[in-house]
Amino acid sequence: MTTQEKTKGVVIKPTPTEIPPKAPRHAPGEALAFGGVHAKRGEPAIHELTPAPQPVGRASAAGIFPDFQYRGGPVVTCPLVYTSFWGPLWTGDQAHITSAQRLNQFHQDLLQSEFMNVLSQYGVGFGAGSGAFIQPSFVSNVPNTLSDADIQRTIQSCINAGALPEPTNPSNIALMIYLDETIGVENPPDLILCEPNGDTAFGYHNFFITSAGNPFYYAIIPALTDDCLKESCPNNDAGCSLHLSEQQEQRRTQVASHEFAELTTDPQLNAWYDPTHGENGDICNGESDIITVGANTWNVQRIYSKYDDLTSNGSTYCLSQAPSPEPRLSPGPVARPAIMARAKKMPSHERLLPLPAIQFNAVTDELSMEERHVREYVRGAFYPLLPEHILADFPGFLQGIANAMAKK
Repeated sequence: MTTQEKTKGVVIKPTPTEIPPKAPRHAPGEALAFGGVHAKRGEPAIHELTPAPQPVGRASAAGIFPDFQYRGGPVVTCPLVYTSFWGPLWTGDQAHITSAQRLNQFHQDLLQSEFMNVLSQYGVGFGAGSGAFIQPSFVSNVPNTLSDADIQRTIQSCINAGALPEPTNPSNIALMIYLDETIGVENPPDLILCEPNGDTAFGYHNFFITSAGNPFYYAIIPALTDDCLKESCPNNDAGCSLHLSEQQEQRRTQVASHEFAELTTDPQLNAWYDPTHGENGDICNGESDIITVGANTWNVQRIYSKYDDLTSNGSTYCLSQAPSPEPRLSPGPVARPAIMARAKKMPSHERLLPLPAIQFNAVTDELSMEERHVREYVRGAFYPLLPEHILADFPGFLQGIANAMAKK
């Protein structure tokens, strides 16, 4: 399979298609839509099926993008990030195992970084240190070619089996799905990722309504190999938002930061965007930058900052980070003080997160954890004590809690 170059996040809304029986559905009457990363730099960002919702109020018309407005939809107030690695290679060789570990660290670092200071203006978090990285999972026996309906069915199976939690409404879950080199996505005509022919995008985000009736937000990041870039941007590396000179990890983190910014600020494709130029990742598509968190440096994409666009009168508007949280824009989503208060206490749970990785078989619905990962997690959570120093039968204690919580 090929992988695609990274480009601007473009919201692509293809012709509505019927999801096969038993597939999770969007709410009745809603058209299927995608917030995608277009493969070519500078392409229009949003293709809509219906007229854009009118802005909620009207912000100042100053700046370069006066039509980037809040349109009434939800945002992810306190991102609870889960990663999920689909395909056999993620657990089949050491290079991919190491890569998955690196990508998990990237998401932990991104939440701690000044990248989050840019998102605060849109009602996402309170700046650097917002949200939490909760848990990785590895999903096996996934088809080599997926439609978006297939992806939604697989996510629902993960929820049913307990590999992913059922979201609340409003939801704060942000699931970042990484596909290995054996898997591509076909949702023609507008969304083809990492297939041998006709690639159109480097990633996308979307949502669906779970069987329990709650919105679930997810993003897809394909393998983004050299072949994917060449298929998406033949003979035009300079015109792509990803480049052959970049390492594969750099492409993945650039696309992931683009999609994370859009998923959190426009999770249902009806919150923050410009009807012509797209979401905040689309406007700055292809503009990469480096952020540093501790000893780690990561390649990310700059994100559109309406606050800076307004205050600089259009001279500065694409940022990868800000020294302090950007002020919330008005009009914008309603602040939720209780959620934000809990979000600011997240650092007190750092010893408990992330949770041990889960392995899920998409064919048999079997769920498992590696014993060594569980033991490492328990040691880390209780260090310097051991569980037996506190409870004689720690496994039995946990089973008792599980039994009590299972009772309705």
